[in-house]
Amino acid sequence: MTKTPIVHLRAEEISGLYWTPPARATIAEIHPLLIATFVSKTNYKDWSAYSANVFDMSSGGPVGYFEVVLDPDSNRACGYYSSVGSEPAIAPPIWFARSGDVDAVLRDFHRILREAGHVE
Repeated sequence: MTKTPIVHLRAEEISGLYWTPPARATIAEIHPLLIATFVSKTNYKDWSAYSANVFDMSSGGPVGYFEVVLDPDSNRACGYYSSVGSEPAIAPPIWFARSGDVDAVLRDFHRILREAGHVE
């Protein structure tokens, strides 16, 4: 039997974001720019809205919120990232293809934001 050394992570090796499990949100709880993307649709009451708090892995401090709405007819989602503070993180909300459940949608949204340089 071989012995594998135990590796201890250092604070500088821990980076990126993590978020809370997505929670259903009402129209009153999501960003107005995100509301504007779907409230004019005839079937907007069939759409689902979710929000998740976003934290920095290294410090554990809050950095913002992911908010997404899911279009039941087109298999698309629209997401908005609000950062903590007064400056908007992104504008306008981002449309993207969705696959899977809301957890997969948030992972896809995070990937899109990371590739665009908006988050780590």
